[in-house]
Amino acid sequence: MNETSSNLLKATNRQIAWRLMPLLVLVYVLGQLDRVNVSFAALTMNRDLGFSDAVYGFGASLFFLGYLFFQLPANVMLERFGARRLIATIMLIWGLVSAATALVTNASQFYGVRLLLGVAESGLYPGIMLYITYWFARENRAMAVALFMLSVPIAGVLGSPLSGWIMQQFDSSAGLAGWQWLFLLEGLPCSLLALVVLFLLTDRPEQAQWLTAEQKQALGDQLAAELSDQTPTTSTKQRIRIAVNSASVWWLCLINFFYTGALVGALYWLPKAVARAGEQLGEAAIGWHVGLPYLAFALSSLVWSWHSDRNNERFWHPFIGMLTTAMALFLLATNLSLLQTDLAITLFMLGIGAGFATFWALTTTLLSPEIAAIGIALINIAGSLGSFVGIALSGQAITATGQPGAGFLLLGTLTVIAVVLMLVGRSALIKDNRGLELPAQ
Repeated sequence: MNETSSNLLKATNRQIAWRLMPLLVLVYVLGQLDRVNVSFAALTMNRDLGFSDAVYGFGASLFFLGYLFFQLPANVMLERFGARRLIATIMLIWGLVSAATALVTNASQFYGVRLLLGVAESGLYPGIMLYITYWFARENRAMAVALFMLSVPIAGVLGSPLSGWIMQQFDSSAGLAGWQWLFLLEGLPCSLLALVVLFLLTDRPEQAQWLTAEQKQALGDQLAAELSDQTPTTSTKQRIRIAVNSASVWWLCLINFFYTGALVGALYWLPKAVARAGEQLGEAAIGWHVGLPYLAFALSSLVWSWHSDRNNERFWHPFIGMLTTAMALFLLATNLSLLQTDLAITLFMLGIGAGFATFWALTTTLLSPEIAAIGIALINIAGSLGSFVGIALSGQAITATGQPGAGFLLLGTLTVIAVVLMLVGRSALIKDNRGLELPAQ
């Protein structure tokens, strides 16, 4: 590729990123809000509706059960209808379902809307990942995904204070409780944004009127050349069989089951941890105490991933992140002051930012290209199942003991299991499918 073509592609990629990524980030920020705002609603919803922590935990976890079982049908629909239309449809439905949570009056209704919300959102993440592949070649895709994943800490930093403020500011307005307003004001905008997505996103580069003919040609040639290099040498059935029989895949599935189950489970109890330590705090203040530590998540994710890449080290980086997560969860299981709770939550965010990002770097290192797509799907499914189990079991633990710390103690134990699996598996799986050796340092 000559210098002129290279410069043209760089300019084109920058233009595409500025055009598409802000809207995609906004979409996923709203998705994250509607996924976890129930943790703030629980501060008063549980009391108003007579929910125990076990009922809340099971209901919150059902999101991941719906998400788990409908990922495959969602992926099939992606291929048939296209990412743009599916993303818009998903947003329309999930916004209405999330808003409908304001109308629940009993546990059965709560269970139903949470399950439906998981079903509705199951295609969002894979839909956006597929959409990114339409626009960014492999050499630029990692940065596009990194920009997109900034939506998680953005949702935490901005969404947590917003959720708390809505609950406190709108409580008793028009005869509705603060938690009801929370679901309405964070759910309905998603349905409205669906129309914006439908009209502003462009399905494919060749349809983009905001690109010149030269830009379309250069990008099209780059993507076409990449696709020609990715022709599979084995059938889908063979790749599935190889993935299912891979010890590396099962090892990573087990680690992701326990670790993701622990970290996602903890996210749904953080507002209660702050409320326990600061009984005088209102919902708006609780939102800030939960939201600001997400800055540590963003910082550790970026810095620790950069350090892992720079040193080409893929084992000890996620191991240290998981160990830090476990320490934070065991601290949250004890009776802490408000300042100590803030520090423990910050340590937790540092741990999951470091551990989660570099775990996926380890995953892509271990899995051969032949089974990468299938292996990643299986590992992701294991994480969704772990999230369901982690939230539900921690709620049962809190109800059974009457102690909020019991839930964090259980989740810390799950993280320790993931840490032990890392150590045990490393000695047994020092080489992956391709014979790639993990660094010994």
